[in-house]
Amino acid sequence: MGKERLGSGPARFGRRPAVPPISRGALLERLDRVDRGVTLVVAGAGAGKSTLLSAWSAARGAIFLNLEFDPARSTAGGTLVVDEADERHVEWLTTLPNRRVVVAAQAQLPIDARQTVTARELSFAEDETYQALGAALGDAAGADTLAPDLHLLTHGWPQAVGLAAAWLAQQKSRAERAAKLRSLARVHGPLEQYLVGAVLDGLARDDRELVQKLAYLPGVDARRADRLDLTEDLVALPPFVQPVAGKPGWFAVPGGLRAAVQSEAPLSPEAAAALKIAYQGM
Repeated sequence: MGKERLGSGPARFGRRPAVPPISRGALLERLDRVDRGVTLVVAGAGAGKSTLLSAWSAARGAIFLNLEFDPARSTAGGTLVVDEADERHVEWLTTLPNRRVVVAAQAQLPIDARQTVTARELSFAEDETYQALGAALGDAAGADTLAPDLHLLTHGWPQAVGLAAAWLAQQKSRAERAAKLRSLARVHGPLEQYLVGAVLDGLARDDRELVQKLAYLPGVDARRADRLDLTEDLVALPPFVQPVAGKPGWFAVPGGLRAAVQSEAPLSPEAAAALKIAYQGM
């Protein structure tokens, strides 16, 4: 496949960085470099902030606080990682003692930060796109062939790479995967929205129904999933059903995909309302 031809196709990536990304190894070194003060990690949904910072905090024995589930609160000393922060949390963040704090947000916050990590640094380098594709396909040689063109099409944006990898993994042969990848260069409109529909179409009925319903909820554990009649076997189903960072045993549709799933596989207003009421009553 010709990289120039695929890279110049009409698929649109409005917010994607056009410059080469920094490898995540270099990014982790940047996070380690500041031992006091605030590091801001600012990027839109789908950049992989939660996944990266959850792994980084676990490796360093840090406290991981997911503000989508847990209220802003005082915590013990040591490194603190705060995920899903926004303007509502700025006052609380400014009261934290002089310690290492990493704050992930979708938009810039008025905080005096020692350093700021941007979307460009969160994008995958080509080798990281290959690793993600290889994990999804279970075929290192096949991934090696496809990864350069996939990287050109997605600019390494983690959510787009994950969606495309899941879609390609649904194909039965290397030839089918190559043909499907070539077809992505002809997509008009947002590529991620197209891929959400394509991956949903390839799911088994029960898996599709789980994703469809879970997209209307903040997240569930096994007990809640069973009581809501979502599934009796709650496990990860990449890229849609993912572990919730900082909440062991919880799974959710990533925030950057919820609206797209709701658009491609909507519940009726009555069904969505009933599901949310049942969830809130737990």
